[in-house]
Amino acid sequence: MKYKVITGILLLFLMSGACTDQFEEINTSPTTVTEVPPDMLFTRGLVYGALRYDVYQRGKDLHGNRYSQYFANTQTGWGTDRYETRQDWLTSFWAASYSNFGINIAEAIRFTEDDPELANLNAQARIWRAFTMHRLTDFFGDVPFSEALRGNLRPKYDSQEEIYRSLLEDLRDAVDQLDEGLEYRTGNADVLFHDDLDKWRRFGNSLRLRLAMRTAYADPGLAQEHVNEVLSEGLIMTSNNDNAMLEMDPGGGTGDLVHENPMYWIFSFDEYRVSEHMIDRLTEHDDPRLRIFARPNVRRQYAGLPNGLSDSQLGDHPDRNYSTQGAVFVQQDTPIPFITYAEVKFLEAEAALRGWGTGSPASHYEEGIRAHMEHLNRLIDHVERDLDDDKITQDEIDDYISQPGVAYNSGGSFNEQLEQIMTQKWLALYGQGLEAWAEMRRTGYPEPYPIMAPGGGETDGQLPRRVRYPSEEQGLNPDQLREAIERQGGDPSDFRMHPTRRMWWDANPDITVDEM
Repeated sequence: MKYKVITGILLLFLMSGACTDQFEEINTSPTTVTEVPPDMLFTRGLVYGALRYDVYQRGKDLHGNRYSQYFANTQTGWGTDRYETRQDWLTSFWAASYSNFGINIAEAIRFTEDDPELANLNAQARIWRAFTMHRLTDFFGDVPFSEALRGNLRPKYDSQEEIYRSLLEDLRDAVDQLDEGLEYRTGNADVLFHDDLDKWRRFGNSLRLRLAMRTAYADPGLAQEHVNEVLSEGLIMTSNNDNAMLEMDPGGGTGDLVHENPMYWIFSFDEYRVSEHMIDRLTEHDDPRLRIFARPNVRRQYAGLPNGLSDSQLGDHPDRNYSTQGAVFVQQDTPIPFITYAEVKFLEAEAALRGWGTGSPASHYEEGIRAHMEHLNRLIDHVERDLDDDKITQDEIDDYISQPGVAYNSGGSFNEQLEQIMTQKWLALYGQGLEAWAEMRRTGYPEPYPIMAPGGGETDGQLPRRVRYPSEEQGLNPDQLREAIERQGGDPSDFRMHPTRRMWWDANPDITVDEM
């Protein structure tokens, strides 16, 4: 046995020496893809960044749509509607933003940044990265950015101010980089604008306008610089034809890549109702959008469910008594919006109110309302379902805009006019919960209804200003996380970042927050 073992070892050494020269060839599968084309990475980053359930359901819907009070939960045990943390949901959003579509976009940028012929693809990927990363920092605050997705397992957390400044500059450069004269075009890989560079410019500039206005309280000089530059160039969305929306193609793919409106299957779970806050806002001024936003209950009445009901309170509020979401939003083929012309008009209205840009706040405000109602009519035309009876007529639009309480109050105070703009913007962002929640935090409008659960959740009833960091980061990147928490005023000794801690851009002095 002893001699057999020695002989075996000697043979192993001899074989390993003989195989060394062919090691790579032997261990490389001839059918394995070793390099993914950047246009494929770009496509996957677009689709998953929009449709991935970690983002759309667990981030946008279960957090954003609840915090902005578009919808209210009907399920027991769902804490976000009661301002309670759900670590599994927020961790899913974080992980997907880095390890899923985040790395796809980062690699698409890396593979194209040194190739002048691929400049358009590089620019489009950078614009999309700005969209996904501003969404992430608006959710958590300081996050890994400059060192993330570069092979560093413990990247630093950049401050939100640094991230915003970088994204604003990147958007400026990316839009300037788009070149109609280049031979290589993204073609079918661009599932958002189908290789229309003019629409990419308008999307990039409109996104830059959004980000610039987000900094209006934290750094007015920075905001005004970018707002004035974008508006003076004029290459922003100027009609509903420019809306940034991902078209749906039910059955057009396989697995998670099926182009199907996520609200179609979220609605099928029957786990939410339109909120009391939303129904009240719509009925207060006979808003014609009511019949599009919601459907009557079993009594053929519009009724909104209060937000933040405890498990025991939910038993006293049967689902059938409250309105479900409007039909046009939950069809398989309903497009997903990212930025619309209506939102751009409300951004312009606020900019004009602050003395930036051109035009009057009143004209931008009124055009924003018109643009949104006309956008809803276009959605009805788009879906393969007969909803023509829900359409809004021009007479209804005119009557709505002219009535007291909706007509722009040009003689009011700054805050009274801002409240009007932001309330209409909130209505126009219906279903885009992450963006609406950010604007409610930034401006204070519209003021949320008190949640019903005794004790007011983790925030004592205050609107959450952020979500906690994933607990896994305490083991994966503890030093950088601790530094970020300390920088933002949290408790680094136990990795505590409370949901009431304000972010950098959340700096409106008129908003009082009891930071815990």
